[in-house]
Amino acid sequence: MTDSAVLEQSVPLPWQENQWQRLLGQEQAGKLAHAYLLAGPPGLGKLIFARRFARYLLCSDKQKGQPCGSCQNCSLAKQGHPDLLMIGPQEGSRDVKIAQIRELAEFIRLTSHAGGARTVIVDHAHAMNSSSANALLKSLEEPTAQTYLFLISDAPGTLLPTIRSRCQRVQFITPALEDAAVWLRQQLVSGTEEDEVSLLAAAGNRPLYALELAHSGNLEVQQEFQRKVCHLLLGKESIPALVSLAGKLGEKAAVGYLSQISTILIKYLLEERPIAEGNSAVVALAQQLQSATGPQGDSLKAKLASLLEFYELAQQAQQQLGSSSNPNAQLIIESLLWRWRQLPLGLAP
Repeated sequence: MTDSAVLEQSVPLPWQENQWQRLLGQEQAGKLAHAYLLAGPPGLGKLIFARRFARYLLCSDKQKGQPCGSCQNCSLAKQGHPDLLMIGPQEGSRDVKIAQIRELAEFIRLTSHAGGARTVIVDHAHAMNSSSANALLKSLEEPTAQTYLFLISDAPGTLLPTIRSRCQRVQFITPALEDAAVWLRQQLVSGTEEDEVSLLAAAGNRPLYALELAHSGNLEVQQEFQRKVCHLLLGKESIPALVSLAGKLGEKAAVGYLSQISTILIKYLLEERPIAEGNSAVVALAQQLQSATGPQGDSLKAKLASLLEFYELAQQAQQQLGSSSNPNAQLIIESLLWRWRQLPLGLAP
């Protein structure tokens, strides 16, 4: 695994520059909002971004838009600053519990230890249950001076609308392939077998996830899963084999790949141009789908509708797997794979 503390020293990462400058400008103008929602796909470094900006807010000798790293507050931050609270799902739990939100509420009522800003980071904010979310809403409705909340979410649409409306949204997006590849190549150790383009294709162009794949050695399993997913649609693979692979990857990650493949196929049908993303099996499937589909007419519309419906099902499955209701992960992935095999795309023999 990559050392997040080392990566944090490089924040803003190249694809985070606009977001950093936005918050920095607001802070320097004295116009920081009470609460922010850092939203976007996983693998883009939203958490390390929030931690770095929190340390910047705590720093008593800010230098060129960055924490100095040597003042007393920066030294404290390395160990755990009393004016910084970070919460998220605890080990063995899927959700952010109401006890943690109550701790948050008590924290923001206290006087600042250093006489400056107090900052709270809520990771996986979408993992709050209804009780936790309603408790957080009370804190958002009664802001405290010089207290800043950063909610981090891969699925912001699942948050209460009343929570979203009380936060300024900071959106993170995947970078251009060329920019991501340059950064990733700089991070890979000499002798790494996988190349940056293959890693980024496997990771849906999310640089930190691509780096994690390189370090974990899961790239081969991920590529095998995508290959078998394509073969399942062609009637050449079995659902049990894919369920077994999904267990190795983690069902939530597996659902993410299903969502990614359906997105690639949709983009290919809509844009009607050579595809330049995904592994070789996904590219071959997209090309086969294109050759079996006319440029216009009911056939194209029907296939797009089927793929869009499946994409929505995959999004719902991800939300279920990320919820606090202890869902049956194997049943969810089996059901989704069955729906995938049944898609009427005219590809199966």
